[in-house]
Amino acid sequence: MANEAKLMWETEIAIPINVTDGTGIPKGTVLKLADLFVGAASTGVDETFACITKIEKIASDGNTKVAGYFGGVFKMVVGAAGATVGFDAVLAGANTVVNSDTLDDEEGLKVGKFLETGTVGETVLVFVGK
Repeated sequence: MANEAKLMWETEIAIPINVTDGTGIPKGTVLKLADLFVGAASTGVDETFACITKIEKIASDGNTKVAGYFGGVFKMVVGAAGATVGFDAVLAGANTVVNSDTLDDEEGLKVGKFLETGTVGETVLVFVGK
């Protein structure tokens, strides 16, 4: 999978989140949040962050839950707008993050905090959930 988020340090245990049975979700996928505590793979900007999958979810395997990390330190791929150490991170597309805009935190879009500075395509440390 492209741009997989990689767990560096586990600071919280993973907990289950609802997903659709018919969809396959690779390990390390950044999920966006929908109503009724349902997660789906992030695809665009201004999406509400849910979690990062701990394990792979096989399509049509009968499971409607997958374990997800809502906190921890991850290596994540920087999107087009870049990343600055200390800034809040928000989703920028499929498994990518960038610096937040002014209203992102008020809209619940925050993923975490950048622990490193990076440019598009680089991987940086992100403290997810902080």
